Amino acid sequence: MIQPAVRGPRGVARVRRLFDSWLTWSADPSLPGGCLFIAAATELDDREGRARDFLVGSQRELLDFVAGTARQAIEQGEFRKDLDCEDFAFDLYALMLGFNHSRRLLRDPRCLRAPRSVR
Repeated sequence: MIQPAVRGPRGVARVRRLFDSWLTWSADPSLPGGCLFIAAATELDDREGRARDFLVGSQRELLDFVAGTARQAIEQGEFRKDLDCEDFAFDLYALMLGFNHSRRLLRDPRCLRAPRSVR
């Protein structure tokens, strides 16, 4: 998901590639059980231990990457200078979790078009 996003220019183009790759990966039919990280989060959120620590670390790295991508878009002059990059990362992550929930649990066909409409 991240690898396709880092190819090519920084800025808004990278944010879009990241978002599109995330949507594609989340809806990939080769993942019949859905997103491993979301499933693991459900199992591990109230448990302590190495597996939870690893999951938390990987998700924080993802959020840091998204925030960094937003900072690069600010540097490119494509996002406003006063954007809170951590809030942006939180919002994008929440949008993706909502997409996954709508697609997997609710089986709402609108989810396939809704996230891309916010761009």
